Amino acid sequence: MSTGRALLRTPRVLVPVVLLALVLSGLVTPRVAAAQDALPPSAVVPSVTAAYGNVGALAVVVARQQERLGDLSIRAAEAASARVLAARAGSELADRPFPTASMVKLYLAEDALHRARTGAVTLTPGDRAQLEVMIRSSDDPAASDLWVRFDGARAVRDVAARYGLTGTDPPRRWGQWGETTTTANDLAWFLVRLPVVAHPDDAAALLGWMGTATPIASDGFDQEFGVFGTLPGAAVKQGWMCCLAGQRHLHSVGVVDGRVVVLLSEVRSSVGWAAAAAALDTAAAAVPAGP
Repeated sequence: MSTGRALLRTPRVLVPVVLLALVLSGLVTPRVAAAQDALPPSAVVPSVTAAYGNVGALAVVVARQQERLGDLSIRAAEAASARVLAARAGSELADRPFPTASMVKLYLAEDALHRARTGAVTLTPGDRAQLEVMIRSSDDPAASDLWVRFDGARAVRDVAARYGLTGTDPPRRWGQWGETTTTANDLAWFLVRLPVVAHPDDAAALLGWMGTATPIASDGFDQEFGVFGTLPGAAVKQGWMCCLAGQRHLHSVGVVDGRVVVLLSEVRSSVGWAAAAAALDTAAAAVPAGP
């Protein structure tokens, strides 16, 4: 999403008791066990923040996805709970609300798939095609149409309730879906829990669309910034918007090798897209490769 000039090719405190209950039920565990020599998220986040510099404000969260598993013993559940708590870290701005720009399309798509799964709505092949292009190419007309027909404000509230997102709210102005607010922690928690909360086929569809994002968006904006193109093989969603309250917003999230990376940035509108994208590239490059 962009209301400015396109760049053309240039929660949350987690409660251990709750998490222990989840792992005891066999539902939650980190998706990929960290390699012994891999840096933990708590070590990665400061490096990413420092690499970004003083261009603007940057919220960072690095975490590990969860997956459904079979029954676990009490001891194994306790160990898994500890790994869940240790496998997520955020910067000091991780709980600050940012305008989502096109990140809200992730919430809208998941909710449409969920409601179709439960029989609350019917998705035609054309609807699914709109959902796909909305994610892959960040198509704004598709998002606007789906927002109206599937009640986007309700979708945001429902996703927040189902995923436990405490810093996410619909836009105050009707229909201005890019002004939905969310936090880096909420976006990370949504992607961390997607394989657990969503139906497996719906989670696979959403991550599959993210994994085939187009280099150029439907509006001509260059999507290869931040996580996209920096972390090979990442399933990504990109967002951009200008100029709400005199600020330019550029966001990038990705899932790669079971790891979730969220970068939400805000710069003055006087800072051009190229400079904002270059800073986000540098931040993403500070995330070490590998699981």
